[in-house]
Amino acid sequence: MKVNHPQNEYGHYWVHYDNHVISFAANGEGGLDARATGYHVRREDDVSDTQTDYFAGYFVDNPTQLIKAVKPDPPKFKVGDLIRFKGTKRAMRHNVAGKLAIVTDPHGGGMCCVRFCDPAFHKPYHRNYSYYERDMALANA
Repeated sequence: MKVNHPQNEYGHYWVHYDNHVISFAANGEGGLDARATGYHVRREDDVSDTQTDYFAGYFVDNPTQLIKAVKPDPPKFKVGDLIRFKGTKRAMRHNVAGKLAIVTDPHGGGMCCVRFCDPAFHKPYHRNYSYYERDMALANA
């Protein structure tokens, strides 16, 4: 990966990574004393249109979000893992707290799809729905 930078000490720095362009701007004194700001992510093939109000990509708040936008964390669980939902507020709101499920599709980036072990609970709105991995734990054998 190569960080592209402007000729002067100010301006946008950008990196091409996996069909994405991530960029940030130098703010402040310039040079090595500058502070990064304006973290931006867009696809390589997506460009802003100057004739309309379309602006390609989106801004994030910090460098960690910038990196995770193009390289999400690996999945916490594998396909076939038996998990139990924790008693978090979000799990209670989705009515899944304490339920057992099997991981069917670990997306990575903190989300995965599951199939619930209770056939009566496997309703259409629970199928193919992604749940947060932090609301889950491996079930004890």
